[in-house]
Amino acid sequence: MLNKEIEEVFRENITPKSVYAVYDCHVNSGAVTLGVMSVKSESLASHLKGCNRAVLLAATLGTKADMLIRRYSVQDMEKALIADNICADMIEAYLDETEKEISIQEDLKGLFAVDRYSPGYGDFNVTCQKDILKLLDASRIGLSLTDGFMLTPSKSVTAVIGFSDNSPRLMQKTSKCLLCKDKNCGFRKEKNEFKR
Repeated sequence: MLNKEIEEVFRENITPKSVYAVYDCHVNSGAVTLGVMSVKSESLASHLKGCNRAVLLAATLGTKADMLIRRYSVQDMEKALIADNICADMIEAYLDETEKEISIQEDLKGLFAVDRYSPGYGDFNVTCQKDILKLLDASRIGLSLTDGFMLTPSKSVTAVIGFSDNSPRLMQKTSKCLLCKDKNCGFRKEKNEFKR
């Protein structure tokens, strides 16, 4: 019941926003070029292997989400945790919807999307968020970076979505957790499955 009440507050007060752009994608050994942006990352290169187009995407729930979470944290930590989880679900659902809209763009028709891949995964450095925000002019949706290259508002995401001529079923699917070097990450899925 409490979850529903808090979720309703967020649904009534939060309007997610996003901005994205489509680029040619070139994957070389350990590096990726997206338009004018070059990224040295073995894990991103592996993830985008076979992709000839890619989308840079930035999305946010905005400052109201942070404000509401802070308000709940003053009132009750249980409510704050519930609010934080609701926001995590909201931004993921919004990204899924946005990705579907992106996939029907004229210059992506007939191509297959691979999973979103964000700075912080594997060796895709979070410092790359600076270039992503600049390329997308993400300040127009209220997005900026802290000195530590964290996104603000906090309930925000940047990501790369690769597009290939081949169905993802035909491409080698590799778990993001397998590509990541942090074997003790709290978000690591099915830890035991990845032990070698």
